[in-house]
Amino acid sequence: MRPQPERLDLIPHADPAVLRRWGVADCDRVDQPALIRSLARLQDDEAAPPADRARLVRHIRHRYHRALIQLTEDAVALAGACEAAHSGEELWPHGLSDRLIEIFEAIEQHQQREDAVVFPMLLAETPQAAAAAKIMRAEHARIRGLLDAVLALTQGFEAPTAACASWRVLYLLARKIDFDIREQMRLEEHELFGAVHP
Repeated sequence: MRPQPERLDLIPHADPAVLRRWGVADCDRVDQPALIRSLARLQDDEAAPPADRARLVRHIRHRYHRALIQLTEDAVALAGACEAAHSGEELWPHGLSDRLIEIFEAIEQHQQREDAVVFPMLLAETPQAAAAAKIMRAEHARIRGLLDAVLALTQGFEAPTAACASWRVLYLLARKIDFDIREQMRLEEHELFGAVHP
C-alpha cells in the first residue's frame, strides 16, 4: 500500500477559527460553503454616504471602523499561515505579513484617535478641529504608503497561477482592505474634513 502524501496543515501557524471561517484550513482542500459565506461578507451596500456631518461620522464608524479591523485581523492570520507554508517559494511576497501587521496597527491607532478625539471635535466644531483634521491627513499619507507597499508586493493583488486557495483568498482580502481604507480616507478628506476651516 502506497503511503499517502503528508497533508500540509496551516493551522499551527494561525488562528484555526480564522482559517476555517474562510474555508482554507489546509492546502489540500477548500470548504466551499464556508468560503462562500465569508466572501459574501465582503459585499457591501455602496449607497451614497450621507451629507450631514453627524450621519457621515456614524456611517464611517459603522461601515469602515470595526469591519476593517476584523478583516485586517483575518488577513494577518491568513498571511502568517501562507507564509509558513510557502515562504520557501520564489513567488511568495516576502514581507507581506509584516506589511499587513503594520497596516493593522496603523488603522487601529488611527481609528481610536478618530473615535476618541477627532470626530467629537468635528461634531462640536471646536477651534481645534482644523488642527486635528490636518494631523489625520498626515496619518492618511502614511497609511497610503503602507497600502502602496502591499500593492507592489502582491503585484496588484494578482496571485500566481500556482497559488493555493488560501493564498488567493488572502489576496482577495488584501484587495478589499486596500479599497475600503482608501475609500474611508477619501470620504474623510473630501466630505468630512473639507468643511473644516482654520
